[in-house]
Amino acid sequence: MGIMGKIFGAFGFENEEKSKPKKNKTKASFKIKHGKIKSRAEEIDGVPVYYPESYLQVKDFADILKSGNPCIISIEYCEKELAERVLSYFEGVCFALNASMHELEMGKLYLYLPEGMEIEN
Repeated sequence: MGIMGKIFGAFGFENEEKSKPKKNKTKASFKIKHGKIKSRAEEIDGVPVYYPESYLQVKDFADILKSGNPCIISIEYCEKELAERVLSYFEGVCFALNASMHELEMGKLYLYLPEGMEIEN
């Protein structure tokens, strides 16, 4: 680094050699087979399914999404009030993490994907 490099460095300009490489967003995709789920599944196409029984569990499910892993939340066996709270909480989580939500089965199953993941068609 020459004298001009030091001057530019003092003003906050970085040398190309020292600049940090940008992280590429990881793209992953999941092929979800649509259809009726007959029993209480532990996973669907490799994505774990969680069944909240209390509102206290919701944070743990959100941590899974926060760690960069997809998850499916089933509210099929929840009371109506709990189901509404779970969906509202995850709506906020999706907004904060720039994640996406996909309804797999009307009013029952919801797929949550972290940023950079998408569903294959």
